[in-house]
Amino acid sequence: MPHANGNKTFFGQFVFPETGTLERGNLTVENGHITHFAAADHALDDATVLEGYVTPGLIDAHVHICLDGSADPVSNLMRWSVIERTLYAQRHLKQQLAKGVTTVRDLGGPDNLAITLANAVETGLLVSPRIITSGHNITMTGGHGYAFGHEADGVEGVRAAARDELKRGAHLLKFMATGGVVTKGVKAGAEAFTEAEMRAGIEEAHKAGKHTAAHAQGIAGISNALRAGIDTIEHGAFDHWSDEALDLLQRRFLVPTLAAPDAIIEGASHIPAWIVEKTAPILEMHQRNTHEAWQAGVPIVAGSDAGTPLNHHGRLIDELRLLHALGLSLLEVLQATTSTAAKAIRLEGQVGTLQTGAHADLAVWQQNPLEQFAYDHLQTVYVAGEMVSDAVLEA
Repeated sequence: MPHANGNKTFFGQFVFPETGTLERGNLTVENGHITHFAAADHALDDATVLEGYVTPGLIDAHVHICLDGSADPVSNLMRWSVIERTLYAQRHLKQQLAKGVTTVRDLGGPDNLAITLANAVETGLLVSPRIITSGHNITMTGGHGYAFGHEADGVEGVRAAARDELKRGAHLLKFMATGGVVTKGVKAGAEAFTEAEMRAGIEEAHKAGKHTAAHAQGIAGISNALRAGIDTIEHGAFDHWSDEALDLLQRRFLVPTLAAPDAIIEGASHIPAWIVEKTAPILEMHQRNTHEAWQAGVPIVAGSDAGTPLNHHGRLIDELRLLHALGLSLLEVLQATTSTAAKAIRLEGQVGTLQTGAHADLAVWQQNPLEQFAYDHLQTVYVAGEMVSDAVLEA
């Protein structure tokens, strides 16, 4: 991340996602943080004029920075050395930044690598989106993601695993409430951790002031996670919602990651058959349930699940397109990847906003995202008030 020094001013057309308003004016920045916005028709003498429409930098609330988006990414990951994993992760982060994503939430990987990279970003050693990460996902023995997860069983086992991940520096904790698609031999959507097991881990996270996420596909696992106090549900129902789940979820957040199964089905001929076989039956149900949750008033957050099969980093646009196709308005799509996402990941007021005190992370678009789908026409990215150079983005 660039070191931010001194004061600067930007003049342009700024999009405020909380209110859905477009205002022309001067935005002042001091030491990488927004200090003031003043509506104006003219730039101040020392202002940098931004041509286009300026939003907060985007948030991708569900990524796996160590997975490469190949046809079988877990197999690749397990074959690489730690050095190779690090180099690929750095490439993936730059791919995100090049598409206007200035904050990512990483939800599972090996080696404490994401935590190390997050620290490198904060100290200015690495130019990258800001990273918040769960470190290792916590899963039952042999459960989804066990190859690079923290296996634990029973209430006290999960509690101990949660404490260990927090000790390692995790910013949040992720629990596997159900089976998943890309773990061979595991039934997608099958109930995994019990409600009591997850409650123990969630309690540890909340005591430490951290939020929690659950990989949750089947309704039994989703209900266990919600009753246990989970903060965000990742993916959503592969079964019909229950009334209880929808009621609880209205006070939490859903990160549906529609792009992940969509990419698998679209690229099915290139992907291992066992992955496709687990995905095909749930694609339409996943989309229908996301639409139903949105209609019920559940807060929807954009997360691409980047790194999963043929779901490459820097393609948050695919998730945003799918959310818009399901009925979310252009403003709701913008909020899903800015202000609402910031609330979900406990960074409200820090990212995903242009309000005073926030990091001066900016994305400049050729078109107005309040009037048309603009995310395939990015012009410039700023992190902490510093323009990210083409040399960095193309490296």
